[in-house]
Parts: sequence; structure tokens; C-alpha cells
Amino acid sequence: MVVACVRSPFADPVAMLASPSVSSLASYGRTFVDSLLASGLASDDFPGGDCRSDLGNPTQVIGGVVAPSRRWEADNLVMVTLPWRAHAAWNPKLKITGLQVHRRVAASLRSALADIWTDAGKRQAEIDRLGMSSIGGGYNWRQVREGEGLSAHAYGCAVDFDPGRNSQGSTSANFARPENRYVVDDFGKAGWTWGGTWPRPDGMHFQATTVAIANDPAGVDRGA
Repeated sequence: MVVACVRSPFADPVAMLASPSVSSLASYGRTFVDSLLASGLASDDFPGGDCRSDLGNPTQVIGGVVAPSRRWEADNLVMVTLPWRAHAAWNPKLKITGLQVHRRVAASLRSALADIWTDAGKRQAEIDRLGMSSIGGGYNWRQVREGEGLSAHAYGCAVDFDPGRNSQGSTSANFARPENRYVVDDFGKAGWTWGGTWPRPDGMHFQATTVAIANDPAGVDRGA
């Protein structure tokens, strides 16, 4: 089986807002407006600023239920083909051929992946050693794991690799090792941020914008 779209299985993208009340919808609206702020540049295609206005609203409300907007998905999501063979992190037999992301970050993601492939000597064995063939997720309409509001994954501007060796909270991410650091550097050249340097590290995670969680007393910019 070949998968053309990958969404992370590590969080239910709808459960956290499955049946909100009217009051919780209003609260969610305030969270959506006040707590999802973007800063930093992803590429010329994505000029930075507020991801809500620059990348659109991936959310809709139908019958009082907050859900992903299928119209937004159709208008904005594209597939970026991986230069190497890959599989789902949660099922090595499930082949992954590409990552689904927002069209405005696609060019910068292609650039990062091309540089990684070149620096790996275009060798599948090196990609496997790095863990870049183990795909954790791309677009996924869901809440951040800590805090309030939508994840950067919900805007299609984040991807995850090798979650088994780069788990959230770990201070010894595989991508932090000197021999693997060029993965982080190549994403950085394309304007993407690595989650491995956050106060609560998320070494699997790369994103094309930083999302400031307004209710975080530490003022942490994150988007996992």
C-alpha cells in the first residue's frame, strides 16, 4: 500500500473538540484569535506574520461542532514528494511517498528535503540511519499537545520525523547528535524551526512558523 498523504496517529485530530457547547465554542474562538500568533520567515512563498491571516482558517463549525474545514484543505493543501523511500513510523510496512503541507510552505520544504538528500550522498542507507525515512506526520488538524489552540500541524506547516528516537520531552534527540545535525541545519537554511531546542524539546518536529501560545507564562514559541 502506498500512502500519498500522512497525518500523525499520535493524537486524535477531532476528539479534543468533538462536541463543544456554545460557551466552549466562544472560548475556543477567543483562543483561536488570541493564542495562535506566528513569527519568523519560512520562505519567500510564506512571508511570515500571523498564520491565521497568511495561511487561512483551517476550522469550520457545523451543527455546533468544531471541525477541520474541507474547503480550506482542498484550496490549500498540496503534496511534497519525498526524495527517498519512507514508511510510517507507526507501521514500517506502510509506505509513505510524500508529506501533505500548506501550498505556501511547499517550496521551502522541498528545498530542505533536497539539501538533506544531497548531504546524505543520495544514499538510502544514510537516510535510514538518520531516521528520515521514518515519517511521524504532516498536516493534521489538531490541538497543541500542551496549551490551547491549534497545532502548527493544523495549518499544514509542520512535519515530524523519527518520533521513536526524537520523542517530545527528550533531551537526547537523535537529530542533535553531531553526525546528524545537518538535518537541522538544512531545515534551518530553508527557514524552518526545529523543536529540539524548545524548553520542552520536541526533536521529531520541524515547522515553517513559530506559534506563540499566549497563556504560556514562559513565553515559549512552539507549535507542536
